[in-house]
Amino acid sequence: MAEIKIISSPDENNPFLIIYKPSGLPSAPLKEGDESALTQALKLFPEIKNVKGKKSVEYGLLHRIDTATRGLLFIACTQECFDNMELQQKEGKFIKYYRAGIENKEGVNKTFTLRSKFRTYGEKGREVRPVFENASAADLKKCGNKVYETEISIKGEIAFCKIKEGFRHQVRAHLSFSGYPIKGDKIYNKNADVNDSFEFEAWGFEFNHPLTGKKVIVTVPEDKQKK
Repeated sequence: MAEIKIISSPDENNPFLIIYKPSGLPSAPLKEGDESALTQALKLFPEIKNVKGKKSVEYGLLHRIDTATRGLLFIACTQECFDNMELQQKEGKFIKYYRAGIENKEGVNKTFTLRSKFRTYGEKGREVRPVFENASAADLKKCGNKVYETEISIKGEIAFCKIKEGFRHQVRAHLSFSGYPIKGDKIYNKNADVNDSFEFEAWGFEFNHPLTGKKVIVTVPEDKQKK
């Protein structure tokens, strides 16, 4: 099983852990003891177990990424840190950045923002679909009320995306709808081959330090960036 990499270890001045999760490893266990990035982190930093999080088996994990997605995870190591960061999430102050290798046949460079609601789609709700203001009444009836925003910057075959709040598969679905599906995305890229590598990475965080309030920006170190 692939192993996590430590990006920032917790200490008295930084009550949180930032790790790099490889593709193929779940972010969190479904039940206690399942193999996951969080399970590996708990063995190294058992103090995480003192945090009561969104689910009992997730402790201080602030957000998850898909098993196939590689990249950064943020884990609070004290209850105070978790509560502070959870509030920042609700207030849109915990910003997530993603980087994707995309299909861009025109080779254009552009920056734009997509805003939509979402609805589940397909067998067992495996997929999601963005629902825009001009959607049909049927689609509008099937989606939730919340609007989610993705800021997208296309640079050749790389897309940098920024979100404040996330819906499941939000960035993947928004890129696909825009005509720039992620390479190797077996769900949202109709041209993806079963053997293609999934070119999607949780690339960075921006947040206010839970102790000092100062802005913190963390990105994937160059030695872990996939060329």
